Order: sequence, then C-alpha cells, then structure tokens
Amino acid sequence: MRTLAEYCLPLVKIGGRFVSYKSANSDEEIKAAENAIKILGGKIEKIEDLCLPISGEKRRLIVIKKIAATPKKYPRGQGKEKKQPL
Repeated sequence: MRTLAEYCLPLVKIGGRFVSYKSANSDEEIKAAENAIKILGGKIEKIEDLCLPISGEKRRLIVIKKIAATPKKYPRGQGKEKKQPL
C-alpha cells in the first residue's frame, strides 16, 4: 500500500480522496503505510469493511484524504517506490 500511495496521492487534489481496495487481512499493510501516507500529504479518514455479495469474501476500502501538498520529489520513479518504500 505504501507504493500504491506514492503513485496515487500526488495525483489527488488537496481535499480530495483516494480509495484503496484491500483484503480483510490488511491491518499490517495499513500500519506499515501510515508514515508514507503522512509524508505524501494524506491521512487515513475511514476504513470500511465489506462483504462481497456472491462469494461472501471480506474486503476493505481504505479512504485516504489529501490534507497537504505532496512534496515535488514524489513519486520517485525508476522502481524506487518498490525497492525503497517510504
């Protein structure tokens, strides 16, 4: 989720939202991404658990609100997002 946030949050306007679709077992991934989201100008606004209608599988929507400008150096590009995550 850190890499996804680095690609997406720079494209979101301040006051806008970015929604990430994750598995129900994403607690560790969300916790690991909190610092990156903050650096990129975002804040986790809401985590909504849901159940898929046909399969019954559980999923999560993580709503991230853009509260500040993203520093110009992000996204870093050239694979640095994956090799050296925030």
